[in-house]
Amino acid sequence: MAKILLSEGKVSNQEIESIQKIIDNVNKQRQWLHSQQIDDLLEFFDKLGQHWAEKFSKEIGVNSKHLISFLSKENLGKKLDIALRGNRNVLEKFVDLSDPELMFHAQPRGIIIHWIAGNVEILGIFSVVQALITKNVSIIKAPSKFELLLKLVESMKEIKTEKILGSDLLKCIEIVYVDRDDQKNQELLSKNADVRIAWGGGEAVKSITTLPKSLFTEDIIYGPKYSYAIVDEQSLLQNSEKIAQRIAIDVSMFDQYACSSPHTVFVESDNNEIIDDFAKKIAKSLDAVNRILIPKKETTPEKSLEILDIRTEYVIKGNVISSQGTEWTVISSDEKNLAKPTFSRVIHVRKLDKEKLQEENSSRKIQTIAVVMEQKKRYEIIDKLTLLAGDRCPNVGNMSLFDSPWDGMFGMDRMVRWITTYKNG
Repeated sequence: MAKILLSEGKVSNQEIESIQKIIDNVNKQRQWLHSQQIDDLLEFFDKLGQHWAEKFSKEIGVNSKHLISFLSKENLGKKLDIALRGNRNVLEKFVDLSDPELMFHAQPRGIIIHWIAGNVEILGIFSVVQALITKNVSIIKAPSKFELLLKLVESMKEIKTEKILGSDLLKCIEIVYVDRDDQKNQELLSKNADVRIAWGGGEAVKSITTLPKSLFTEDIIYGPKYSYAIVDEQSLLQNSEKIAQRIAIDVSMFDQYACSSPHTVFVESDNNEIIDDFAKKIAKSLDAVNRILIPKKETTPEKSLEILDIRTEYVIKGNVISSQGTEWTVISSDEKNLAKPTFSRVIHVRKLDKEKLQEENSSRKIQTIAVVMEQKKRYEIIDKLTLLAGDRCPNVGNMSLFDSPWDGMFGMDRMVRWITTYKNG
């Protein structure tokens, strides 16, 4: 089964046999989008970010301020410049990038298909913004739960700047729901993609990347990944409560279902009292975040049972601090490996074993590593760890805030084709 959710700028709820119509619709908008000026698009997204944060602050939650910051004209323009060799103007004309012979121009790849996971709708929407700012039209393959995604995209029509009507830009996006068993339409999406962007877990990404595609299709894969944090003793002695509060934010945002959410916190200390005290402070902060800032959504019976099982296991071989229900769980133990993810606000606190961590930190499954320690020491450990794995090393409290690059790549660079010509023809 396939269903059109938004087409030609209008919300729909129409079941269809073939999605070819929406592909044709969005393809017609490529010339219009290509004719828009980059600064005008940046101004539009600046205003859109403020609108989203104000109108959907409750649904977006603590990400609201980040939306305004990331989509600001200054920040998004800077990210675009960095991704496009220092000059956003390459999207509009041939530019001299200091090559002695060549001039450079970046053209949009065309149609970008976004497979967005239901548990990271907010993160997924950033890839749509990046597609539009690089003048690519988009088709969003929506998850089964798509209410917030649809609200955010549809609200673009409410924005108007001096040069761009949101209702016009909205026509450059189509949203469709395609059942995972609808092989015909899944393949049709994939075959018409100039870029495929996949957000999600291992099974979801595998099902997307195995679909037939053009030889010239570019794939951008976001997931599945694992993230963790490291804190040294000196930092805890100076400011353990603030660090605990920030880690609690990282754990609670997206309930650890985002690839950038931490599952293990390593403490560089030989003093068990310091480690145990820090675990208690994380627990206190998780409780406060749940009550005041990010109330946890209802947990399924299956997940609740899994959480209770992991608590029972570590009562025997470690220490468990938890809410009365299954809202949050802090587990400390003598284990030194990366903890297996339970998700749903279950965080492990463990003593840092640098050699053991270096062995485990050799897989590309590692994404975000937040390191809290003195700057020189921090840079040294980050350099050593990220030689083999790990793509982002933000401050604690910012682990799940989207940035560019993400997963080790500048997404906007992957969304364009580089055209060259000679300075002297």
